[in-house]
Amino acid sequence: MSALPRFAVTVPQEVTDAGLLREFAVEAERRGFHSLWVYDHFFHFPSYTNTDVLEAFTTMTALAAWTTKIRIGSLVLCNAYRQPALTAKMAATLDVLSGGRLEFGYGAGWHEEEHRGYGFDFASMATRIARMEEALQVIRGLWAEGSLTFAGRHYSTQGAICEPRPLQRPNPPITIGGGGEQLLLRAVARHADAWNYFPVPLPQYEHKAAVLASHCARLGRDPASIQRSLVVPTVTAEWEKEVRDQLEDVRARGIFWSLQDGFVQGTPDIVVPRYRDYARRGVSLFIVALPDATSLKQLAFIDEHIARELT
Repeated sequence: MSALPRFAVTVPQEVTDAGLLREFAVEAERRGFHSLWVYDHFFHFPSYTNTDVLEAFTTMTALAAWTTKIRIGSLVLCNAYRQPALTAKMAATLDVLSGGRLEFGYGAGWHEEEHRGYGFDFASMATRIARMEEALQVIRGLWAEGSLTFAGRHYSTQGAICEPRPLQRPNPPITIGGGGEQLLLRAVARHADAWNYFPVPLPQYEHKAAVLASHCARLGRDPASIQRSLVVPTVTAEWEKEVRDQLEDVRARGIFWSLQDGFVQGTPDIVVPRYRDYARRGVSLFIVALPDATSLKQLAFIDEHIARELT
């Protein structure tokens, strides 16, 4: 490991009690977590049955207002849901008002039902990624110059102004998540400051990392210039029975909790080496998703028995 990894946590946007969310965010900051991360969905997430979902940018704004040091990120903002010049403006505003704490996660989108439900075009994967890449040109241009005239295949601006620009220079860190080998990882190599993925088996992760490195080589970019993060749904407790009880509850929720290779489980003697394996492969930020996303007890357990063993 070249550097000690940092730990972050996801925010439970299915929880609509502002008091609980604030308490969770403040405690994560008090314990020294690096960042809080939201997802950009409208319904049927993080489980297929859930309909209560807080919107991403609004939630990030509240988190920034409730805290003073911890960074605020998105995994990931969907390009289709906001015109890119507007996204640039909103993100710049949040970075300014948060004192330069924005982590800008961006993606092409995958939730077809959500696109259809809200009236957004759900194009082919190739088109969605092409739109995302062009959108990032718009966003970076506005952040860099404060104004932009741009004529692309998918987007255009005419003297758009984005002032104040983000506090972070040259820009808030851009994270792109996913593992599509031909298009998505090429987009990571072209545009991202960080690459996010999931805790797949190590040989699969190493293969994806090698593909990313090959895209970087073709572009003349050092792959080490791209930070690596891992979103890790984690089921852990002091005793194996507690782990089994948590597993029984979360597996019914679907999405990543239903995937055998999509999360990490077990007592700390099992979980810590699993994290360490990824840290040795260059992962510098672990973004933990908890079974009970507002549980201060589970947050404390991750801090005291997982994070402190690795940092």
